[in-house]
Amino acid sequence: MEEVRFEEALKQLEAIVSRLEIGDLPLEEALSIFEEGIRLTKLCSQRLSEAERRVNILVRSAEPASGGFEERPFPALGPVEGPDLSPVEGEEEDEEEP
Repeated sequence: MEEVRFEEALKQLEAIVSRLEIGDLPLEEALSIFEEGIRLTKLCSQRLSEAERRVNILVRSAEPASGGFEERPFPALGPVEGPDLSPVEGEEEDEEEP
């Protein structure tokens, strides 16, 4: 069985989500691609866990006092900058009706 790269698995998973969101698939086909999505989700999760383990190993630093190692988690990134999604001045937000 050929090993799928993380990026390719994620791309396939995004395509599956898009197809399921449309909602026009027959039940059996929807279930089949949903199962494939679950498989890809597990694969991506395993790959991320392995990457995290490898990063933790790489950032270990020698502790001079005890001669041992101290595992430090990879530093978290700050908030992700994205487009300003606030309403344009003069435009009202669409309110959802109950």
